[in-house]
Amino acid sequence: MPRWLRWTGRILGGLVLLIVLAVAAVYIISSRHISRAYDFPDSPVRAATDSASLERGRHLVEAVGKCQECHDGDYGGKMLIDAAPMGRLAATNLTQGRGGVSEFSDADFERAIRHGVGRDGRPLVFMPSEAFAALSDEDLAAVIGYLRTLPSVDRETPPIRVGPVARALYLGGNFPLLPVTLIDHTANRTVPPAGVSIEYGQYLATIGGCRSCHGLALAGDANPEAPEITPGRLGGWTEQDFFRSLREGRRPDGSVIDPTKMPWVRSGQMTDDEIRAVWMWMRSVPAAPAK
Repeated sequence: MPRWLRWTGRILGGLVLLIVLAVAAVYIISSRHISRAYDFPDSPVRAATDSASLERGRHLVEAVGKCQECHDGDYGGKMLIDAAPMGRLAATNLTQGRGGVSEFSDADFERAIRHGVGRDGRPLVFMPSEAFAALSDEDLAAVIGYLRTLPSVDRETPPIRVGPVARALYLGGNFPLLPVTLIDHTANRTVPPAGVSIEYGQYLATIGGCRSCHGLALAGDANPEAPEITPGRLGGWTEQDFFRSLREGRRPDGSVIDPTKMPWVRSGQMTDDEIRAVWMWMRSVPAAPAK
């Protein structure tokens, strides 16, 4: 056998070995993170039961949190991703029906929503708890109370399976696979009073997931499909343009906003004052550096 052929074989064999070792390392490290158990104490928050709070919970769930986008229109859960490289991700059945959350205590709901962990203390996968962690006790009580009133749906979702691409992206810091790792679990929740203000606009944008997709500073650095929306890019927009984008799904130039990438159909259900507050906060954010 020619020497060059032997060396080529050795090099290729070495590359294959490195790839195998790298994949093994990704699986070992990510599996440790996925299987880690967290122990958060029971929260004193209890589900609201009065009609005003339940209506507030409905509004937060449907218009602000946009939970139906993942958990389906009847909140019975649905398949989100089922592709071998990424894995299998199904959103949980949030109702009291078979396969749902009938055994959840209020504390279980709080841990899932605010901390991103399940009843067994293991991390929830791709649950946007990094946004919901900011919910005030009052708003969280309203959300839990409303979820407990949902009509029962019997639907069991398949187990989560995390594929190699999702694991690699997570370890590379480019994929919010385990939101429990992104949350400051000891942070104080200082929630501003509801109103048309920059502070309340930031609160709504946070719990509504705007900052999870577009980045904490709206610079478009969190999700490749969510662009920068700072004044540097939207400097020519008016408040009326912003309202039209959420209520009609159209940009100032008339182009259509894809509702599968930007859930404007849900966000457009926010009240006029809520939309104005979010717009005020967006205008206050520094323009992102030119790329």
